[in-house]
Amino acid sequence: MAFHWKNNWYFERLYDGSVRIYHEDPATKGEEGDVCIDIDPDSWVSIMASVSAQGDTAESFQEARNLHYKGKTVA
Repeated sequence: MAFHWKNNWYFERLYDGSVRIYHEDPATKGEEGDVCIDIDPDSWVSIMASVSAQGDTAESFQEARNLHYKGKTVA
């Protein structure tokens, strides 16, 4: 299930830990979104770390990774 942010923008975690960001144009009536971006798990974690108060450091990356994979096995 996707999280609706606003103005028809959605965020969704995929089965492999990737994150999908997409926009749905109401004019398409449920057809594929006009923007769809899949971000691999480690890139998403780096994004989370980089926008944190600490910035993207090894420590903030690991903290964000632990949060993103909480309860999951990480290779």
